[in-house]
Amino acid sequence: MNKLFYQTRRVRFRRFCHKAYAAFCSLHREVTIGRIAGYMTDLEMLKQGKSAVLSALLLTGGVLTAQADEGIPDSTLVTDRQLSLQEVLVVSQKAEVNSAAYRLITQVSRQEIETLPIQTVADILQYLPGLDVRTRGANGSQADISMRGGTFDQVLVMLNGVSLSDFHTGHYTLNLPVPVSMIERIEVLQGTDAGLFGAFSGAVNIVTKGQRDEGPGTKGYDLSLKMTAGMNGLVNPEAAASIHTGETRINLAAEYSRADGYYAPQPTEKEATACRNSDLKMANIYLQTRWRGLDVQAGAQWKDAGLGMGYGFGSQDQFDATRTAFASARYEHRWGAWRMDTQAAYRANYDRYEWHRGQRLYGNFHFAQTASASLSAHYASRIGTTSVGIGIRNENMHSTNLGDTINPNGQVPNTEGFALSDVRVLDLVRGGNRFHFNYYAGQSFYYKGLAASVGINGTYNTRFGYHMAGCANIGYTFRRGGTVYANANRSLRMPTFTDLYYNAGNQLGNRNLKPEEAWVASVGYKGDFSAGKGGRLSWSADWYYRWGRNIIDWVYTPSDSKRPYHAENHRQVNATGVEASVSYRLNEWLRCVSVDYAYTYLDLDLKESGSRYLDYLSHKLTLHLEHGIYKGFGASWTVKWLKREGEYNNAEGAVEAYRPVWLLDGSVFWQNDYIRVSADCTNMTNTRYYDYGGILQPGAWAKISLIARLYR
Repeated sequence: MNKLFYQTRRVRFRRFCHKAYAAFCSLHREVTIGRIAGYMTDLEMLKQGKSAVLSALLLTGGVLTAQADEGIPDSTLVTDRQLSLQEVLVVSQKAEVNSAAYRLITQVSRQEIETLPIQTVADILQYLPGLDVRTRGANGSQADISMRGGTFDQVLVMLNGVSLSDFHTGHYTLNLPVPVSMIERIEVLQGTDAGLFGAFSGAVNIVTKGQRDEGPGTKGYDLSLKMTAGMNGLVNPEAAASIHTGETRINLAAEYSRADGYYAPQPTEKEATACRNSDLKMANIYLQTRWRGLDVQAGAQWKDAGLGMGYGFGSQDQFDATRTAFASARYEHRWGAWRMDTQAAYRANYDRYEWHRGQRLYGNFHFAQTASASLSAHYASRIGTTSVGIGIRNENMHSTNLGDTINPNGQVPNTEGFALSDVRVLDLVRGGNRFHFNYYAGQSFYYKGLAASVGINGTYNTRFGYHMAGCANIGYTFRRGGTVYANANRSLRMPTFTDLYYNAGNQLGNRNLKPEEAWVASVGYKGDFSAGKGGRLSWSADWYYRWGRNIIDWVYTPSDSKRPYHAENHRQVNATGVEASVSYRLNEWLRCVSVDYAYTYLDLDLKESGSRYLDYLSHKLTLHLEHGIYKGFGASWTVKWLKREGEYNNAEGAVEAYRPVWLLDGSVFWQNDYIRVSADCTNMTNTRYYDYGGILQPGAWAKISLIARLYR
């Protein structure tokens, strides 16, 4: 009777998701997973439309053992451990094929984003370990991002794998026309990789909703309305919709944000004037459609921002207006073990900067356009994945002071009563064009718990000639979870147009600059384990060393009284550091407690060199707690300790050293399936501190948000 009624049946699952109806989610318990061949996993993931290779599975969480072991049949179960299954997705295509998983990767999910007191993407990035985000103002007026002692020009920013970096200047890289409500998660790749063009010190990939393939025939929608209001005249309405029917998905979002000049603790007279000139008006619109293997997205941003003393202490009423638009299309096709990807993208950024707001004196106007296209092919076999690809990129600039003279008869427009529509491209009398061609090839290898990959990248630039880069990665996944890895990469960055040509204020560009080069080596460990009673313990540690050559910086030159800051190549700047993270998750009452620490050291005397932009963040400690309170109520608290190296000019022009600072942010919220209400406050202790130059940062800023959601 036992043989008749208690037979064991083998069930094969080919897709994993977080939906309530999913088999593993509905069980509400840990599930034992059998071991399967590594190349079979890779092949099946490709067939099922999952843009993640085996290496990503091995590193991310250590929750699914996928090993090449021909001696163990599919029916053999692993009985000595149980695993909590998690979904693994990495949509940044080039990060996958170049084994970017064999390095430190940080991901922040939609659920984690909702608990933070944030308004923009830059706000989210401030909470992530290892990132240095410095703002000129607040609520997205302007922000720079850097990693591992690098500059704001060295980080690649992508939206669903499409590069949005600005060749004009990294100051505009975070001009992202994507409302926060559209973001599913953010992936941060610490370090560089041969397959990521422009990722000198790291990369950030923003992933929007609806990247998971839920299969044909399914229908659903997700509609949300959000209103945020707060101190300093902050108003931020937002509407978003995601619709899925059959094989078609549509994402659409729009938002408007405005704020008056912010309050800062104990300002001097000049600082108070600058803070009043930190008002902001901004609008974003974003559209994305997906049909089968075709993914099309487009967005636009309109922004006017007072910068106070954003670019120097000589003026308290600086101003910047930008208009950004982008569009991209990507098509992916699979047959058997092959996958083919093709992509085309366009980005335009139009900006006007004024040293004195509303006056003609010291005004700069720029119109930067970037067009790119790429084609890649991937083949999954028993030994791993073979990848090859090519790409082209054209950069075109029209400006009042960047580049060579292209229109001798043009006239710089009068800025009194200025509107961006008043300026024609013909009025921008300078500019230039440069073209990039790059290719890459990579091969990954898998054997039991061991995996490795190698890759090369070649780039030809019409101004800087031909350069080579490459990468080598190796990692091992232990049977009881956790991965240890090591990698070595060579990276390259072309100078921006600002580095080469800027000639205004107290700065002078350098047409003889050389591209930045670096060799980077790192080793690390990352693991995710059961910690008893349903808890999960995750921790990671990473050490890196970067040999930097021809690093570009703006250095102080006393002999030039008119333009004392010159763009120069530092012959050698090496960097080393350690990044470590520990987090514990238990239940609804203790949702997450984490500690993140990053240490960076540059072998450069900032005072002696007269550096302006290498005043790096040497220590960053982040303590985060998220917990439940009672029946839908919850809270999150974040404490940060920041220590920056270097000096700055205060509002009076005197030189001061950066001081260490403690910051406390908090959010208390209530939510159910359809409504979420939160009360947020940043800099709760009203700490007086400087983040960039002599820009006094906002004091305590309280906000209230209401989100209404309807979905099926």
